[in-house]
Amino acid sequence: MKGSVSEHPAVFDSEWKVVNSNTSMVRPLRGVELMIQSSERFCNGNFQLTLAASLETTLTCEQLTRRHQAAWWRTRHMRPVVGVVFGLDYAAFEVHGTVDAAKQWATQTCRVASNTTVADVALARSRQPLESPTMTLVVNPIRGARGCVLNVSHTLISQEGFRILQEFLTQLARPDSELGINTVFSPETVLDVQLRLPQSLSHAYSLLHQPTPQELRDAFQIYQRVQMHWARSTIGIPLHRDWQKRPSHIYTKVVQFEPYEASAALKCLKKWGITLTTAFFACITSAIANTYDAGNEDGAHLLYSANARRWLPTNGHGVLVTMGILPAGMWIDASKVDIRAKDQPGLMRLARAIEQAQQEDLVSPHIIAVYDQIAPALAKAIGEQPQSTSSPIGRPTLTSQGYFDDDVNRLPGPGRDQIRMTDISSGGRNTDPNVCFALYSFRDELRCNLMFDGRFFVQDEVMQLAYTVSGLFRRLTTEELEFPKL
Repeated sequence: MKGSVSEHPAVFDSEWKVVNSNTSMVRPLRGVELMIQSSERFCNGNFQLTLAASLETTLTCEQLTRRHQAAWWRTRHMRPVVGVVFGLDYAAFEVHGTVDAAKQWATQTCRVASNTTVADVALARSRQPLESPTMTLVVNPIRGARGCVLNVSHTLISQEGFRILQEFLTQLARPDSELGINTVFSPETVLDVQLRLPQSLSHAYSLLHQPTPQELRDAFQIYQRVQMHWARSTIGIPLHRDWQKRPSHIYTKVVQFEPYEASAALKCLKKWGITLTTAFFACITSAIANTYDAGNEDGAHLLYSANARRWLPTNGHGVLVTMGILPAGMWIDASKVDIRAKDQPGLMRLARAIEQAQQEDLVSPHIIAVYDQIAPALAKAIGEQPQSTSSPIGRPTLTSQGYFDDDVNRLPGPGRDQIRMTDISSGGRNTDPNVCFALYSFRDELRCNLMFDGRFFVQDEVMQLAYTVSGLFRRLTTEELEFPKL
């Protein structure tokens, strides 16, 4: 019998189960969640996220300071994932039914920093593994704008991090937040919070799909084929020869494209039928191949994060999934396409080869079930041999973080002061032996972060590679480039 897809259920069973006399809820971590949490725990905070927003407002620093804890408590009400804590293989949420409990939580997790900068706070946060989620309000900066910094586990959060920042600014803009938690407090209840906490990708998948044994075998064969790429000779960025002796030192560097460049690139790529992500991956591949290759590699093993929401309905049928990514890797055969292409036609061919390879690896939603089955063993292996590597290179790695735009707080509204997000930066801890290129847009600007550990790579060499990548990207997308008039 062929596997079927379920009708969207109007009501679903939450994975969050009530414990401790209706005061707490827990659920198991599943699939990639379990692997991320294990990596964070045993690999020096690997994957943890740091997002920073600069803000513009007529409110004084004193007003913002008086509002910050009430605004953070209200953020938790709207986005309860910020109250989740983790064990090795589970997530937990404690319901706060009293003002004192709410105040204690807000005091521990929401801070105020002054006489510094938003960028310096973000860098300091990313260089220390976190113990619990924190929001830091930055006031009276020594230079630059005021702002806030979110430091949070990646286990249940991907793009939800930006929405948390948005929500915090929304609540800061409410004048009654200035009255404090005593005034705005309303007690949490299990029934209120339970369905608003994030479910696992595995759970959302199980509500939609009942795969046959053959479909599961086919999906597992795809997984096995992808894992075989690790044994092949690939281009990559050489690790520092003494990396075992060097201390960890986290970097997040950024390459930025002007709005006219981003607009022209998107127009050009749309005309050619190439996605922005595959075009950028082609430029990363070519830059690494031309900078570091020995000339005898079989091809390129490209690592990336796949967005599994492609297999979920757009309305989510009431199931909130805030961690919807899967680790993925594709193989680009150097005998079939020029991975060292520098000209526009060659880069286009490379981008098309990357897109085709990606589509071949992402043909089945049942890969979610495969990760659900193998994640416990993989997480255990991470704990037993954290960051063991026998490879002398870091493989090309790209993640697409999406489009960010604060469209909520640009103008004051009823019961709301004006707070406008003027900039955002995303980063975090990458303690893996690779340079992770993270592509994202803020309003009209296209940016690429480079997240890496100085234990493995030299900063100046990574930045030189970044300039090479950005130069190739501009070369690829110059056909219809229009420069602004002076």
